[in-house]
Amino acid sequence: MADRLLLHIGTQKSGTTYLQRVMSQLSGSLKRDGVLYPLRLHGRREVYNHEAAAYGLLGNTSFPWVAESKARACEGSWEGLTRKVREWDGTAIVSGEAISVITSGAAERLVGSLGIANTHVIITARDLGRVLPSSWQQHIRNGRSTPFARYLTQQAERRGDGDAAQRAARWDADPEQTFWRAYAIGTLVDRWAPLARTVTVVTVPRRGAAPHELWHRFSRALDLGGLLPEIPPQIDDLEANVGLTEPEVLVLAGLNRRIDPVKADDSEVRRLRGRIVREAFVPRADRGSPVSIPRTWLPHVTAWAQQDADVLRSSSALLVGPESDLLVDPDAPSGDGPDADEVARAAGAAMAYLANVCTRGA
Repeated sequence: MADRLLLHIGTQKSGTTYLQRVMSQLSGSLKRDGVLYPLRLHGRREVYNHEAAAYGLLGNTSFPWVAESKARACEGSWEGLTRKVREWDGTAIVSGEAISVITSGAAERLVGSLGIANTHVIITARDLGRVLPSSWQQHIRNGRSTPFARYLTQQAERRGDGDAAQRAARWDADPEQTFWRAYAIGTLVDRWAPLARTVTVVTVPRRGAAPHELWHRFSRALDLGGLLPEIPPQIDDLEANVGLTEPEVLVLAGLNRRIDPVKADDSEVRRLRGRIVREAFVPRADRGSPVSIPRTWLPHVTAWAQQDADVLRSSSALLVGPESDLLVDPDAPSGDGPDADEVARAAGAAMAYLANVCTRGA
């Protein structure tokens, strides 16, 4: 049985795909040094993270976006993961970016299923000033068309009033409160602290930080005694999550709005959106302005981040990286959306790509 489990629970939108891709590339050398990062859980296919395996344990009651059929199909992956961890003699690492959204009861079940007493939880976290634009962007990429201001209103309503303990209890009792269970970092730590020897929060550096700074912070949190390289393997952009600019997101939202809501989440339409992103948007030299918090919402988001940092400060968490990286950057751009020319250029790029696809198809 593994003598130490390093459980990286996310959060989403905090560089997790990049870190998992690096760990998967290093898995062979780590295994020779007594550290397990499992890649093949069930069948022949290799995975670079363990989120889908967790679907097999907890199902769509913990992950509302996962169909029951998919959760059942992942049961063998969870069984394979627990078997590999329990049979390993050394340190094991498990990483699933959406594990941060689950309730306290589900977290207890997950840790109990892995069965390693010496468990250490690691959380990678960004500030809400970056998380909310990224989360809205993913919302649109998943087939929705909610305007950003309306999306922020929804998150404000879900956050609600009351002190930190009242909010945490309400979020834990409601299966649909996945956003605040994950991104209110202080209460996330408090939820997992009873299940782990330590909980470490790794703050995601701001733009302009030294190269590989996120990797260096994550390496320190793993504490593998010098087994990890100073310079990580190169990860192709296509293997990581590609960010979109605000005009590009608005174009996708417009596309989603014109598609039947059921079909907007269809796998074929998802593939089409992905191809528009990779082949029409990403290659452009001038992609437009980034998604930013609207000026009228900035004070609210700033206050939320400060409240969550106050809870974190009073928790038992170990912190790798400055706490200021979890606060909204006062110098970050804010505004009221891109100008019409930016949206028109993004729309033109998407239409030209689709015209080429239709021409080739004809």
